[in-house]
Formats: sequence, structure tokens, C-alpha cells
Amino acid sequence: MKTKQKAFNRKGLILPIIFFWVLNYTQAQTSEETLSKSFDLAIGKESLEINNGTIHINEFRILNNKHRYYPTDKFEAGTVTYNNQNYYDVAIKYDIYKDAIIYRPQASDAVSLNLIQDKVTSFSINNKKFVYLHSLSLPLAQLKTGYYEENVLGKKFIFYIRHHRDKREVLKGSSVFHEFDDNYEYFIKKEGNFHKISTKKDIIKLFPEYKRKINDFYFSSKKLLKTDEPLFYEKLMTYLNNATENYAD
Repeated sequence: MKTKQKAFNRKGLILPIIFFWVLNYTQAQTSEETLSKSFDLAIGKESLEINNGTIHINEFRILNNKHRYYPTDKFEAGTVTYNNQNYYDVAIKYDIYKDAIIYRPQASDAVSLNLIQDKVTSFSINNKKFVYLHSLSLPLAQLKTGYYEENVLGKKFIFYIRHHRDKREVLKGSSVFHEFDDNYEYFIKKEGNFHKISTKKDIIKLFPEYKRKINDFYFSSKKLLKTDEPLFYEKLMTYLNNATENYAD
């Protein structure tokens, strides 16, 4: 009876310790964000280092709402890592024509800034994370220096999307307008190397053991490939990630 009582006492002691550890771990995940927001509020966001850059000017008149920004031409709350400092709930939008992060200081409704590109190591907007990759550090990767959406962070690979919009002139009467058309590039980082993918053949070359699954996915999702190419690749890469995680090494 004493042995059972001692075992019960040990369990009674361990459970609160585990609960305390889990609670502290969860709190640690949000403590940096909470402290950062408190610090920003205390000194005033207008005094922060992120308030640095060139004035952003949108010089184009557009038609059919085909603008140069992601995800919309309106500012949205996002997170920016600028010069190794995280900034939360800041008003930003992504100019994917110029590959620039546009930031609106809290104290200004009229003025917005182009943040210094190589100081923005990552940012999140519209529930998507973008990271800054430099071609000089990856000379064989066919990468252009700039921002890439970290679309699928898998166990054995990372799938990136490079967003861009091409500008077209449109004449309407005697006036010149512009429209911006989506253009995407896709990359997979696997075993430390970057690979540009443009065709089904490129993907099969990287995942030969899943050739049949890839062919089946292309066949069943060919309509999606035509209507929403980025979503098609996101679903395919999620599918492959699940397959690789379940694959016995």
C-alpha cells in the first residue's frame, strides 16, 4: 500500500511539472511578439528603425484592377523582419513589379516607404511567408536576388514561389494606361540545392520514386493547373510532402 501511495505521490508531482513546462513553452512562443509590441508602443512606432526608406510613388494608371501589388493594392497588417528586428502588425503591401516591400508608418496616411530590400530578411502577409534569397550566396541555383514565398516547408524539401508581374501598356483613346499580369517561377530546395521547376519532367526528376503519383495528380488536376497554377503546385507539393513523410527511409 505504501508503494502505491509513493507512486501516486510521484505522479501527482510530475503532472503539475509537465503542465508548468507546457504552459511556459507556449508562453515563450508569444512572449517575443508581446514584448516587441510593448516596446514599439512605449517608444512610438515613428521612432523605430523600420521608418527608413525611399518614398513610394505609384506612377501608373491602371485598368481592370490589374495592379502591381500582392495580395491587393490596399495595406494589410503584416509582420516584417527588418535589420534582424521583428515588427508585428505593421501596415504593408508587396510591390511584386519592383520586388519591394511598401510600408506605411503609423503616423502617416499619405506617405508610404519602399523599405531597403536587403534589410528585410522576411515578411508575412495574407497568411503567406516570404524570405529574401541572394543569388551571390547561391550561384548555381538559377535564382534572382529577391523575395520568394516559402510555400511548402516540408520535411525533406522546401517549395518556393517567385511572384512577379509584367507591365503592359494599354491605349484608351488618347490616354495611356497599364495592366500588370502575373508571372511565376517555382523552385524546390532539396538536399541543400535549389532546383527550378517548369514541367512535370522536372518534378519527376527530383522525385523519381513518386512518378506514378505525380502523373496521377497531373491527370486529376489539369483543370486547376490551367486556372490557378500556384495553387496547383502548392497542392502537388503538399501531396508529395505527405508522401515523403510517410515513406520509410
